[in-house]
Amino acid sequence: MDPDLPAAHRYTRPFDRFPSRREHQDRWAELSRAIAAAGPPGGEPSERKGELTVLGSGIEAAGFTRADERLLREADHVFHCVADPATIVRINAWRPDAYDLGVLYDDAKDRYLTYVQMSEAVLHFVRAGRRVAAVFYGHPGIFVLSSHRAVRIARREGHTAVMRPGISALDVLCADLGVDPSTPGMQTFEASDLLIRDRRLDPGLHLVLWQVGIVGELDYRRAGFTNRHLPVLLDRLEEVYGPDHTVVNYIGARYRGLDPVTARYTVAALRDPAVQRTVTSASTWYLPPAVAAPADPGVLERLGLLEPGRTVRPPDGPLRVVDAYGPRELAALRGFADFRVPAGYHWQEDTPGARFALALGEDGALRERYVRDPAAAVAHWAPPDLGADERALLARREDLALQAAARGVPRRPGPEAARRVRTLLTRKSEARRLARDGAADRPSIRRDLDSVLAGALYPWTGLYGTADGGLSVYVLGRATDPPRHRVHVDGRRVTDPRYAHGVLRWRAADGGAGGELRTEFGRDGRRRLTGTVAGAAVRLTEYPLPEVPPLADLVGGYRGEGVRVDVVPGAPGSAPRLRVTVDGEPVTAAVVIGPAGFEVDGVTVPFSAAVAEAAPGLFGDYRLRLPDRPGGALLEVAADGVVLDGRPVPGAGPNGRRLGWRDGPELLPSADLTLLLDPITLHPMLHGTGRTADGEPFPLLGMVPVDDEAARRLAARPRFGIPAGPWAHLTALAAGASHDGGLFWWHGWEQSATALRTVEQALRDGGR
Repeated sequence: MDPDLPAAHRYTRPFDRFPSRREHQDRWAELSRAIAAAGPPGGEPSERKGELTVLGSGIEAAGFTRADERLLREADHVFHCVADPATIVRINAWRPDAYDLGVLYDDAKDRYLTYVQMSEAVLHFVRAGRRVAAVFYGHPGIFVLSSHRAVRIARREGHTAVMRPGISALDVLCADLGVDPSTPGMQTFEASDLLIRDRRLDPGLHLVLWQVGIVGELDYRRAGFTNRHLPVLLDRLEEVYGPDHTVVNYIGARYRGLDPVTARYTVAALRDPAVQRTVTSASTWYLPPAVAAPADPGVLERLGLLEPGRTVRPPDGPLRVVDAYGPRELAALRGFADFRVPAGYHWQEDTPGARFALALGEDGALRERYVRDPAAAVAHWAPPDLGADERALLARREDLALQAAARGVPRRPGPEAARRVRTLLTRKSEARRLARDGAADRPSIRRDLDSVLAGALYPWTGLYGTADGGLSVYVLGRATDPPRHRVHVDGRRVTDPRYAHGVLRWRAADGGAGGELRTEFGRDGRRRLTGTVAGAAVRLTEYPLPEVPPLADLVGGYRGEGVRVDVVPGAPGSAPRLRVTVDGEPVTAAVVIGPAGFEVDGVTVPFSAAVAEAAPGLFGDYRLRLPDRPGGALLEVAADGVVLDGRPVPGAGPNGRRLGWRDGPELLPSADLTLLLDPITLHPMLHGTGRTADGEPFPLLGMVPVDDEAARRLAARPRFGIPAGPWAHLTALAAGASHDGGLFWWHGWEQSATALRTVEQALRDGGR
């Protein structure tokens, strides 16, 4: 950028040099391998003396001094761990080779391990005799374990290590709230430590509580925390201050031209879930003094103000040791051996929103205009690449809105792009083609996929639950008919499920507590739901599908190796299972299913060896679902023909898994159907297309109903590794839906899980 341009216009176009996500990821791969290969330090002072300078970016976006900028430009290596996207863009523009320490965070990963890895990454180049600059948000010495650990170890090993102060949340809190820490005095505690160690609170002093939004949480969640432990903290505060004492939920303004959050509540009011949702990981709580503390005569005597004499109690080790190499620290080091940048890590692009935030910090005239008329200021400044969504966010002049614009608003895919993604996620053959051919000719696929995953429920169709089955959530999303989404919690259908921005929400049917679950991928690549159900925090992982097709998909006859093999449902009234015969003789040997066929009793049968004849296991009396006809119709399918609501259908008859007719009864003049067996209930199902007398197509679904006794037997025999409770709920749902044409849930589950897993794997393996 041209330094001679006015400050505001300096940011109206992208930076000349800015790294790509792939370049950054490759640098981290190389660095993590080098750290893992180096192993733990030997403890002896290094012969090569390095230099470490730890900087603070302050609370305000890109709050660097000119001296800090010079240090960042001149360092051999730069690391940063900052919360503001505009600051990241500013650093990356100065130093395209900078390392974002934020990649070391990951869901469910102990934050202490992350902090140790941060310090080790910074120290790696210091030990090589290089000049290293490390930037942390706020003040780098306040609530930053990694910086203290790195400085102490560097000094111990004979390197030069300097920490330059920054502006902390406490500094801006005192300024914004008019608090003087010296009168009458101040206590500050980390919220979790206050509770865990039963710290003594003095209600006669100012009280500042840090990290209230993550109280009781030791891991990290990219999607945010649920404030599930706030009631424990409120109980402690009420014991000391009472329910009516004031608590200020404070969040310092990160951007010039915005106001800080200084919301005042009582302790009692903070018990309201709606109020608790305003408490974030950036929140600091301030409580003013509640009582006037009297002077202590004993202390006055020891100070010599009353009588001579004074004693001092020696410290007993209250400080935490943060520069050790114990088992946990060594485990953190070993973690670099197989480290990969997490899929959920957000790579910060060079966005116009971030450049606007930087311009606000350097151009007083723009800032003043922004305060007076935000929309006009944005319109006057706006470069061509500033989209309508970003303009709207910036014009709101709110902290979170400006941050969202700086981070970058995901572009919603157009109709054609959305259709291509839907095809990928509903046709496994297309997903496999992407895995085979890569996505080089589809550069926007990652962005388009993320947008669809955040706005469409159908890719998340599945059964989710706890390992013991104590809670389960059943999801059936519709790709083309969102109003027909179905969500069941422990077998009970929820009311009006809504899915937007990656969050599934619903109300309880009885007016009680509902649910709020975020869709995401775990570190193992499995889909999961995290959030609250009936007010309780939960993390539910999908129950995995079998790696091979279920035996129900193989119903029919085959000829292989000179014998006839048949896969058929068990006899009516028997335990729900499938049986296999070879030349008419039942076999009890296990069926081994592979990608191209199956093997049973020493006979190898390719899928291509299926015979083109009707499968008796798919005969039955189907309850057919028809539009605009409550109760549907009865479709009887047998070897000698087809009957629809008591009227024979001329020329209709099953041909293998296909069933169709033309010039049929007025109720359904023509149909093209596919017959199959439901893997859950082992009852026949059908789907396809019907046409009216005018030739208008409409979808058809049908299923042979499951009676109560069959449903009871099904529930008693869990399969596919699903725990007993969720399996019982699932079979009850499937059995109930069978009387209205069926749900086809298994096939939606298998389709969404397999296609999504294939697409994600293709992108991880280089399709991007």
